[in-house]
Amino acid sequence: MCLGLLKTSIGKKQIVAVTGLLLVIFVIGHLIGNLLIFGGPDLFNAYAATLKKARPVVLLIELGLLGIFLTHVLVTILLVIENRKSAGFTRYAVANHRGNISLATQMRTATGLFLFGFVIWHLLDFTLINHEGPRSLMNNQSLGLYGVVYNSFLSPIHSLLYIIAMGCLGFHLAHGVQSLVQTLGFNHPRYTPMVLQFSRFFATLIAIGFSSIPVYVLIRG
Repeated sequence: MCLGLLKTSIGKKQIVAVTGLLLVIFVIGHLIGNLLIFGGPDLFNAYAATLKKARPVVLLIELGLLGIFLTHVLVTILLVIENRKSAGFTRYAVANHRGNISLATQMRTATGLFLFGFVIWHLLDFTLINHEGPRSLMNNQSLGLYGVVYNSFLSPIHSLLYIIAMGCLGFHLAHGVQSLVQTLGFNHPRYTPMVLQFSRFFATLIAIGFSSIPVYVLIRG
C-alpha cells in the first residue's frame, strides 16, 4: 500500500502527514518523561529504570520509531525533489507567493535538517552514553541519567544548542500540523484559522516545555 502511495504527490504527502503525526505523539510522551527531572534524581532515575526494565518492548518501539522517522525524512526529500521539478515551484513562483506562506512553512527544510542532525547528537549525548560514568557525578556521587542531563546543561553552549533545536522543533511542529490539515483537505473559513492558531500554540508549548529544562539547570547552577 505504501508503495502505491509513493507513486503520487498526494500519496507522499499522506505518508509524511501520518508519520509526522506518530512522531508528534512520541514527542509529547518524551516531553512528559523529561519533565520528571523537576521531581529530582529519584523520580527521574526511577523513570529511566522503568524503561530499562522494559527494554525488549522499548527496543521494538525504538525500532518502529526509527522506521517512522526515516520514512518521514526520505519521503519528505522525495516531495522536495518533486516540487522543485514542478513548474509551479520555480523560484519565481515561490518568491511571488512567499507572502502567503507561514514562516514555519518557509523554514521547514532548514528546521528539518537541523533536527535530523540534532537527533543523532541527542542519541550520542544522552541515550548511548554510560549513565553511571563521569558525567553522572554530582558531589562525587553518581546520580545516573539525572546527573548526566544536569551536568550537560550546566554548559551554556550545550544548553543554547539544545534550546535552538527546540525552537526548530517548534517551527517544524507548527508546519506539520498545518500541513496535516491541508493534506486531509480540511478547509473552513471559520475553523481553519483556529486550527492554524492552535498549531502555533501547541508548537510553542512543546518548545517551551523542552527548553525549560536547560533554563532551569542554568538558573539553579
